[in-house]
Amino acid sequence: MTIEFSKYHGLGNDFILVYAQQMDAPTAVAMCDRNLGVGGDGVIVIGPSELADFSFLLYNADGGIAEVSGNGLRCVGKFLYDNGHHKDTTVTVEAAGQIKVLDLTVNDGVVTSVRADMGIPVEEPDITLHGRTWKRTTTGNPHATTFVDDIDAAPVTELGPLVENDPAFPNRTNVEFARVEGDIIHARFWERGVGVTQSSGTGSSACLVASGLRKATVRTRGGDLFIEREPDGRLFMTGPAVHVFDGRTA
Repeated sequence: MTIEFSKYHGLGNDFILVYAQQMDAPTAVAMCDRNLGVGGDGVIVIGPSELADFSFLLYNADGGIAEVSGNGLRCVGKFLYDNGHHKDTTVTVEAAGQIKVLDLTVNDGVVTSVRADMGIPVEEPDITLHGRTWKRTTTGNPHATTFVDDIDAAPVTELGPLVENDPAFPNRTNVEFARVEGDIIHARFWERGVGVTQSSGTGSSACLVASGLRKATVRTRGGDLFIEREPDGRLFMTGPAVHVFDGRTA
């Protein structure tokens, strides 16, 4: 089966976008393979929705289905506008029953940034694992955040997989390591079903919640995201999305 796709990334967190086509987990895994496939942190399938303008289904690189992705949402918003599927600068997307509102900034016909409504986070009691305190937050999907003194020396690859698969998280969890410096949060990520990623939109949102700040620039390995929390608790994320290339499978 030939699949037409587009490759996009949000601050280095890269996705294969498939529009109005069938997809299954084995195919997604094959396409995400960086040596034998297209290469990506996940495959996003965009389709029709009865609740929003479009539906959003994300397969992680391991074939598991994730609830949502902040960086992926921005990529979808740009893809839809780029390809003429939606010409309004506001678009709604249904992801695992959540309705996400995307506001596109367009300059000279080009989407330069996307602001996404990430919803109201759910905060759970802290947990101690591997000698560290982890703040548990759901920002569309589950997260565990710990604070470190040296972001460059953070034990991402050592503790990331251990925390992701800890029994305390029945559906596994995304993992963040963060350091706060004024209104800047430095962050690194271990994503459930993927591993190390250059950036994470929902992870950056979780870092803001864990920090207690109302707004901050989250500085990731891939670049900066601006996260803000409204008085009602709702989170908004603003950042870029980049088109890499289009293609089709053999």
